[in-house]
Amino acid sequence: MLFKPLAAVSALAVAPLARAVVHEVTVGGSAGLVFTPNQITGAVEGDIIHFTFQAQNHTATQSSFDNPCEMIPKGGFDTGFQPVDAAATSFPTYDLPINSTDPVWVFCAQGTHCQAGMVFAVNAPTEDKTFDRFMANAMGMSSVSMSMPMSTGSTQPTAAAATTAGAATTPTGSGNAASRAVGSMNWKAMGAVALGVVAGAAVV
Repeated sequence: MLFKPLAAVSALAVAPLARAVVHEVTVGGSAGLVFTPNQITGAVEGDIIHFTFQAQNHTATQSSFDNPCEMIPKGGFDTGFQPVDAAATSFPTYDLPINSTDPVWVFCAQGTHCQAGMVFAVNAPTEDKTFDRFMANAMGMSSVSMSMPMSTGSTQPTAAAATTAGAATTPTGSGNAASRAVGSMNWKAMGAVALGVVAGAAVV
C-alpha cells in the first residue's frame, strides 16, 4: 500500500513530458523566403518548436505584433544567422521551448526577408492580432532591421551599418560642397559688382 502513492506521483511527473509535442519548422530552403509552416497553433507549455535552417542565410528572431521586423529589446530569442550552402546535406537546428500559450512572433532578420513576408508565429489569435495582420504589418514596413551577407564566411559590414555610415557621412560631404559653391558664387558676385563700379566711374 505504501508504494501506490509513490507510483501515482511518478505517473503525474511523467505525464507532462509525455504530452510534449515537437513542432517541425523549416526555415528557407527550396520553398523560398518562408517558414514552413508559417505558423503553429495549439502549442502548449512543454512543447518545442524545432527550427531547421536550409539554403541561404536566415535567422529566427523574436519580434512583436506591432513591430514585426524588429527584435524585441529584452527577453527575446535570436538564433543568429545560420548560413547554409545550397549543396548542404546536413542543416543547423534550433529548439525553442514553449513556456506558455501566449503568442510568439518571429521573423527572419536577413536583409529585407521580413518585408518580403518571411515571418512566423506560435499561437497567433484568430481575431484582432491575427497572423495575417502580422504578416501584412511586416510587408508594409520599409526599414531594414538587420543584414548579413548572403554568402558564407564574409566579414563585410552589414547593410544596415553601411546605410547608417553613409547617412552620417553624406550630409557632411554635401554640406562642404554646398559651402564651397556658395563661397565661389559670393566671390564672383562681388567681382561683378566691383567691375560695375569701376566701369561706372570711368563713364562719369
